Amino acid sequence: MMKKTSHFFAYVLFLFAMASCGSSKNMVTVADPIAPPVEDTIPAVVPLKPIQLKYAGLLNVDASEITNIKLYEFVDSWIGAPYEMGGENENGIDCSSFTQHLYVNVFSYLPERTANKQFNAESTDKFIGQEFLKEGDMLFFKRPSVKDKTITHVGIYLQNNKFISASGYNGPENIRGVKISDLNDAWWQERFICAGRKPLDIYKVKTGK
Repeated sequence: MMKKTSHFFAYVLFLFAMASCGSSKNMVTVADPIAPPVEDTIPAVVPLKPIQLKYAGLLNVDASEITNIKLYEFVDSWIGAPYEMGGENENGIDCSSFTQHLYVNVFSYLPERTANKQFNAESTDKFIGQEFLKEGDMLFFKRPSVKDKTITHVGIYLQNNKFISASGYNGPENIRGVKISDLNDAWWQERFICAGRKPLDIYKVKTGK
């Protein structure tokens, strides 16, 4: 009897084992979904050029705002050039000739030869509001407290109320020649007449056409 019972229990265990194996074969295993690769959304950091760092400091703006490298390289090559009425090169240059050189070399545009002609040209879109100034605009000045409305000086706007010109005035900077000035200075504000915008490519709206 004992022998039969042991055989019986062995048989039951065998059936249980078979049932367990069978059920395991039918089980559906849900694998964890494979996560898609994470794209690198961090933009690549473009190293700043020394010219950007230099003029960011001079204009008191963020270096990332110095984007027209060609403009500031030109400015850098002319800073300190002496002023000379009628001069047209690095050995001596006047304000309107400097404007011509900058526009030709940076913007591929040839403006008129004198400040007064640049002011009166039909291609010059003049405006007074200094809050609308953009990099590359012309700035026109004349002698204060005189009836003569002849334009005596022209500069080119950079950023943050700073502009560059070849000045025959020592002015508040106490420098005579190619220099960067602050338009907010009372000395320049007293002489400021208006700004002028030429039909440069930098002002055109990009339509993608």
